[in-house]
Amino acid sequence: MVALGDLDVLIVDCQATGATPALGALLEVGWTTARAGRAAAPVTCHRVALPPGESIPRMVSRITGIENGDLADAIAPDDAWRRLRAASPSAGKAAPTVIHFARFELAFLRDLHARFDPESPFPFEIVCAHEIARRVLPDLPRRGLRALAGYFGHGLKLERRSAGHVEATAQVWQHLAAELSAKGVESWSELLTWLEAPAPASTNRRAYPMPRARRLSLPDAPGVYRMLRSNGDVLYVGKAASLRKRVSSHFTHGARTGERALEMLTQARDLDFTPTATPLEAALLECDEIKRHDPPYNVQLRQQDRLAWFASRDLAHAAPQPDADHGLGPLPSRHALSPLAAARALVSGAPPTAALRGRSLRVPPPFAPEEQVFAAGWASFADRHLAPVRSRTSWGALLKASCALVQQGIVEEDDEDADAPQGWDEDRVRRHLERGIASGAQLLRRARWLCLLGDCSVAWREPGADVRRVVVVAGAEIAAARDLDPDEPLPASPGAGRAWRDRQRSFDAARYDRMRVLATELKRVLAMGGTVAIRVDARHVLEGAALARLVRGV
Repeated sequence: MVALGDLDVLIVDCQATGATPALGALLEVGWTTARAGRAAAPVTCHRVALPPGESIPRMVSRITGIENGDLADAIAPDDAWRRLRAASPSAGKAAPTVIHFARFELAFLRDLHARFDPESPFPFEIVCAHEIARRVLPDLPRRGLRALAGYFGHGLKLERRSAGHVEATAQVWQHLAAELSAKGVESWSELLTWLEAPAPASTNRRAYPMPRARRLSLPDAPGVYRMLRSNGDVLYVGKAASLRKRVSSHFTHGARTGERALEMLTQARDLDFTPTATPLEAALLECDEIKRHDPPYNVQLRQQDRLAWFASRDLAHAAPQPDADHGLGPLPSRHALSPLAAARALVSGAPPTAALRGRSLRVPPPFAPEEQVFAAGWASFADRHLAPVRSRTSWGALLKASCALVQQGIVEEDDEDADAPQGWDEDRVRRHLERGIASGAQLLRRARWLCLLGDCSVAWREPGADVRRVVVVAGAEIAAARDLDPDEPLPASPGAGRAWRDRQRSFDAARYDRMRVLATELKRVLAMGGTVAIRVDARHVLEGAALARLVRGV
């Protein structure tokens, strides 16, 4: 009898264009041989040619990162089957095979066998790593491959690719074999028998890897925390007005905790933190820490390939640097002003083509409403918002109407069917126009506000605080932060006299996010009853009602 730890097993992963062979085709297959007591062999991975006339669905490309152009070197399905069979570590008999979620791969492997090798026995004896984990780790919050790999200290990219999945499954198998041995399951045959028995009933309890005492040891103070894997990888960065309460809340939401959060908490074994003087400074630090670590479970504020963008005066073009032709910005993306740009073209008399209708409503052209329905919605918008300013055909009228929409809070309203691609009527067209145009106007106002904040000094007092704090901002970077003495005047930023174009050139995606966070935090302080004063140059300080009016629309 060969012990599990000494047994060579085949690790396999497949990616496909559908959930079953009836709904899709094999797209990629990867494998390696592994032994629990040593490092796995190098992974072999091949893309597989699709049937003639078929292409990769857009959603599958988004998930896997595989585009149709990547299939130029794909091998035929029968060749993939032949190579996989040849990789078996068990000559002449079914190979012990470990697959993470075997139900998916098994359907495609049996389809290949039926098509290309029907006369011979099925060559793989497959066990499911997910099913093993469900039995040996019944209280773990999640047992998906990413969660399990991270639980055992192995990082896995969010992209679904066979090579990474094979490598992760091999790592998981090493640990599962040790868990099985601790339960008295010592050989492959014993494992097969053990899996035939009914699984224990679920307890519906969640046993988080991070010790409770660790997360309760944090101070009741503002700061930034980082969730860590056992190998030190940063999983998530968060900010908190109270570190102890915020971190504890991750583990106490119960049924309301989402799948992504549970996957992250399955991997989090430890954390570290940085206290800050105020929640505002915690928010600024969080923004920078997310850029520095690029944590996989942060959705917002990650750097990735983002840039700050600047639009032309007619909104028709955008560039990553301001110049004589691109003076509106910074903006969060090159398409940020598309609805407003489309509306500007429409008020100037451009025909409402499908592309223009789609841009104005922020939907792909195939999902835009018919021209007659759109025309009725546009007329409703014009009657409501352009008629009061005595013009329906000028950019000035549209800009004035869009600013009024911002003041009314239209940009923040939720449209219950905003993501639905069908069901257009006059009212829905008008609502989408209002939201898109207001959003564009708000981004233009915010761009000027962020440029102003990029070289200023800010003094604020959090609600209930005894001390005022000051941050000095230069070039959209935090140059200094400290307590402000009661009688001390607000200092000026060293960049307060810079030209406007030079301020714009300071911005990249990181600085844009940092100043946007600062702007959001200042609104929060004012909304909660705190005080804020901003010195924009040597002579001018914004505060009180004037400042409140200014920040309302940004």
